[in-house]
Amino acid sequence: HFLTVEEGNETKQHWLLADQDTPRRSMTKRITRTGSLTPFESLISGMTAGAVSVLATYPLDLTRAQLAVLKKKKKDKSGSFVAVLTRNYTEGGFKGLYRGISPTLLGILPYSGVAFTINEQAKKKIFDVTGREPTTIERMQCGALAGLVAQSMTYPLEVTRRRMQTIGIVQAAGTDAAVNVLGGTIRTSKAHRVAQILEKDPTMMATLTHVLREQGIRGLFKGVSMNWVKGPVAFSISFTTFDIIKKKLTPDSAT
Repeated sequence: HFLTVEEGNETKQHWLLADQDTPRRSMTKRITRTGSLTPFESLISGMTAGAVSVLATYPLDLTRAQLAVLKKKKKDKSGSFVAVLTRNYTEGGFKGLYRGISPTLLGILPYSGVAFTINEQAKKKIFDVTGREPTTIERMQCGALAGLVAQSMTYPLEVTRRRMQTIGIVQAAGTDAAVNVLGGTIRTSKAHRVAQILEKDPTMMATLTHVLREQGIRGLFKGVSMNWVKGPVAFSISFTTFDIIKKKLTPDSAT
């Protein structure tokens, strides 16, 4: 006979044994989900991973965003990825390669932290309820939910980041202003005055203020509907692929 007992993150099965000479005693076998993290541990792990990845790849992301705008304006004379990357360094030095990093970091910390936490805790909940590891479809559903929530929470910072990255390539005011090039209309005359400040001092708060005066609250969520498609799909695929490969590499451990 055995008795199943829940203890925190673990499920223990106690086998009850008895013989003629000794009282009833028990042997315990732990049934636990290897690598299971608490919500706080999941949050810190996700935030750390996101911050490290952003710091390592940000110059490339900045160059990619600038190239996308240049091609949209059809003024990409200089041409190549390397040329734009080199110009960023020539004009701004090392700091020029990380222009717009502040909203990116502020965005990626909750973005990756929340996404990782929801994904891990959702899989843990499935294990706790069913007593088995999530199926591939369930893993994809957990990843999709994580991506949807994370994208929605941090999208205004994503808009701010993109605007900061393209300052100098797309004007902040006038007929070639970012709002006209990327779509939309300037709503207030104050936006033009803020734009003049923004060209000289492209801080995160100045950029955020400019977007608000330019298009209102809706401007901070411009394009979010496409991200509601992209985010869940990207997260479901990446998280599920990670789990599958991890399981293949460590066949003796549960994930």
